[in-house]
Amino acid sequence: MAVWLSAFLLGSSLPLFAQSMSKQDYLDKSRRQKTTGFIMLGGGVAMVTAGSILFSENFILFGASNADDNAAAIGAAMVVVGGLATIGSIPLFISAGNNKRKSSELSFKNLPSNIPKYSGNIPRSIPSVTYSIPLN
Repeated sequence: MAVWLSAFLLGSSLPLFAQSMSKQDYLDKSRRQKTTGFIMLGGGVAMVTAGSILFSENFILFGASNADDNAAAIGAAMVVVGGLATIGSIPLFISAGNNKRKSSELSFKNLPSNIPKYSGNIPRSIPSVTYSIPLN
């Protein structure tokens, strides 16, 4: 019973230890994801282009030598990998946009505290994280 109770209390307090990301963290994450997306998009398009050139110049349907078959297979593999890299860049762009939107909605402000007027030396404003929800 004591193990169960301590596990429950520890598990319920874990979200208190979680670090919240600041506005700058979201902007940095968005910038890194966008850069990675552009690298994947550019590399994928370059691989598709190079692979299709390699595939089309060396593809002979009948009577091909072994070297031509290997070049055509490498070209086809480059087209497939480049296409997957190009398609894989789309979720990165979407995630970068979401993180940029989160950074604009998240801010740190000093908000007034709701304490009685004569409560002693308690500060009147508290540093707080605010999250605005756009309704449009």
